[in-house]
Amino acid sequence: MCGQGTIGLEILDELCDVDEVLVPIGGGGLIAGIAMAIKTVRPDVKVIGVSPVGSMAMKISLDEGQVTRLATIKTSAEGVAVRQPGDLTFAMAKKYVDEIITVTEKDIMDAVLMVLEKHKLIAETAGVVPLAGVKKRAKPGKKIVCLMSGGNIDVVTISSIINQGLISRGRIMCFSVELPDKPGQLVKVATLLAENGANVIELQHNQFKAIDRYSNKVVLEVTVETNGHEHIKQILEVLEDNNFIPNRIY
Repeated sequence: MCGQGTIGLEILDELCDVDEVLVPIGGGGLIAGIAMAIKTVRPDVKVIGVSPVGSMAMKISLDEGQVTRLATIKTSAEGVAVRQPGDLTFAMAKKYVDEIITVTEKDIMDAVLMVLEKHKLIAETAGVVPLAGVKKRAKPGKKIVCLMSGGNIDVVTISSIINQGLISRGRIMCFSVELPDKPGQLVKVATLLAENGANVIELQHNQFKAIDRYSNKVVLEVTVETNGHEHIKQILEVLEDNNFIPNRIY
């Protein structure tokens, strides 16, 4: 804790007018040292812990006034996935930490993607937890430090987060539609997508996926790149206006 507390001193040295410091919190070792250091030098600076909703061991312990062990934990942020805080870290957090806020898994995924896309930095899920929670604390004029701690993340997880983030932002959309099995239908759908600015990423025209094999219809599955949820709504409405019945997959 003393070693990690030097982070708090560095923050105060570089940002003398900071109002709040947001720190990821699991077992409490990181925030305990930082909070002690900051409160010793600048007791007016608030130290806020941020934890995933699926791993709130310290928050629940502080709320109940005693060290509490969670029956289960469920979060992608492995670095803060702790069932029970330590006795010493609990005592330090109780004394020095002002508040603990929580973030959802979607908040965390969005933060990883934002850091990667906007700042060209690779951070692990636990590392961006404070950034995921900053929107709950932000106000005009308030100066907040979000402590990003760790880049221990594999490429498979990064790929999954990117895909989930693009879907949640409306940047990718996949839908299926049942077409009459006759020439020109595929071209018609592709033309409508092109005219409405949807870039086709993947397309599968599968005669064996029809709801009724003998209905003389075929299922078309399309994944497109889009520009947000309003753009997706526009595309689906255009398809419906042209007598297609799209079924959004994601």
